[in-house]
Amino acid sequence: MGAAPVRAQLLAVGELAPGRTALLLRLPELIASLRAGHALHLLHAEAGGYRLRRVAPVTHIDLIAGSVQVGLQPRVDGGRDSLAELAPGTDVIVSGPVGQPIGVDPDALQILIVTDIEGFPWVRLLATSLAEAGRSVTMLIEANTAAEIPPTSLLPESVEVVVATADGSLGHRGSAADLVKTFAEWADQIVAAGSSDLLSATGLQLRAAGAEDRTSARVSRPRGSAHATRLQLILAHEIGCGSGVCGGCTYQSAAGSIRLCKEGPAVTADGGAARARSPR
Repeated sequence: MGAAPVRAQLLAVGELAPGRTALLLRLPELIASLRAGHALHLLHAEAGGYRLRRVAPVTHIDLIAGSVQVGLQPRVDGGRDSLAELAPGTDVIVSGPVGQPIGVDPDALQILIVTDIEGFPWVRLLATSLAEAGRSVTMLIEANTAAEIPPTSLLPESVEVVVATADGSLGHRGSAADLVKTFAEWADQIVAAGSSDLLSATGLQLRAAGAEDRTSARVSRPRGSAHATRLQLILAHEIGCGSGVCGGCTYQSAAGSIRLCKEGPAVTADGGAARARSPR
């Protein structure tokens, strides 16, 4: 699963969006190995000896401070999240990186990211990294209502953010997938993260636009290359133990079985594991 477990100090507890907790960790030992799409495996001993285990996506990296921010996914059972209640200064055992970085075509200049609140922690670092590398990034993000949308201050100013809300309280009324056709011809590469409904709808919209496999004139991809598929889907919300042992995150596709915590979390539209260079 990467480097041996290390002890990280919790620096702060914050939010990525209302009700979506983020932990800021001092983690100089692992920081150099982390890229967009990676997650960390967090282990914390609770009262009574119970050892809480969580896989959390890396959302921000500060090389100078030696700090890493991770986003906590809501518990499936809706129960109390003791990690979100930890006090700054607490030690958390961390290992990683979990999974492979998101594959980015080195020749792609214009990247479209489609996400919802569930997927946002998995693609925030990607958007930041690409923008800092001088690439054009547009993020389509959906939520039930305006109050759930992450603040734009979490992204570089150069990232264009287009909002969709189910209740129409902000931006487009409906799904972010509804907007994909508008940007399909513009984008050299598309990354979608979030609910299964959003991922399916994004693929359907691209196929309806006849643009799922379009290659920009700016991007030269040899036949059979790892960069041939424009659309990547982030399925990391199904990761469990993060070590490849439990089998709970095995994804069955036409290309075979993929463990999202090992070969994922990014898969190509045809179900294969994404294999392309990633920015930090």
